[in-house]
Parts: sequence; structure tokens; C-alpha cells
Amino acid sequence: MEHPFRRWLLAGLAGTAALGRFEWLERLALGREPAYAPAAISGRLFGTRRYGPLLRWIYGPALGVAYGALAARSAGRSSRWHPARPLAFGLAVAAAELIGLPRIGATPRLRGREVAALVVHACAFSLATDAALDQAERSASRSASAV
Repeated sequence: MEHPFRRWLLAGLAGTAALGRFEWLERLALGREPAYAPAAISGRLFGTRRYGPLLRWIYGPALGVAYGALAARSAGRSSRWHPARPLAFGLAVAAAELIGLPRIGATPRLRGREVAALVVHACAFSLATDAALDQAERSASRSASAV
């Protein structure tokens, strides 16, 4: 049996890609690039914005793996999908970023609409990752039953 790590990683990649397609909404809502944008974080941490894509494509898939592992642990408790799972993960990620990123100098302390945008951003990522993971698991179960 294949280890689910690959599905978790692919779900994180899909969530990252899906979220990247909606960044223009954040910019529109805020009137500027958010302080938590990967390029902005890269500029603060490394003195150049060029590492933004690298940060995005490491962090997003890593969160996808973490989400997949947590979802797998809770799958035995309830086989039914519930929106609380990805939303709870998104809220936890947003809280960790709101506390942790300013402490390491990656962002200034966020306020007002930017806090709300980050919460929506993190929850949207989690929902997209959950949808991709669900699709991958359905596909894997169809392949297993066809064998």
C-alpha cells in the first residue's frame, strides 16, 4: 500500500496553487500587497524579494503534509467530512502566523483588515487543500477497488 505522504504533498501543492490564483482579491481588498505575501516576507528576512516563490512552494506543501497527517488521524473518529476540520486548521495556521511571523521579523504586527484577510487566506488554503486531498483519496480508493 502506498504511503499517503505523496497525496498529502500533492494536496498541499494544489492548495498553494489555488490560493495563488486568488491573491488579486487580497490586493484589491487591502489596496496593496499584504505584509504576509511571500515576496514581502522574503524582503524582510533576506533583504531581497526573489526568494518569495521558494518560501511559498516550501511552506504551502509542508502545511499540506501537516494537514493530511492530522486529517488521517481524525479520519478514524468520523468518516464523514465536516467543514470544521479544514476551518479549524486554517484558524490555527492564521493564529500561528499572527503570533510567530512578527516575532521573527517576517511581518510587522498585523491589524484590522489585514488580520481578517490573513484569516480568510489561511482558511481558503485549508479548504482547497482538503478538497484536493479528498479528491486524491477518492481516486486512490477507486484505483484500489479496481485491482
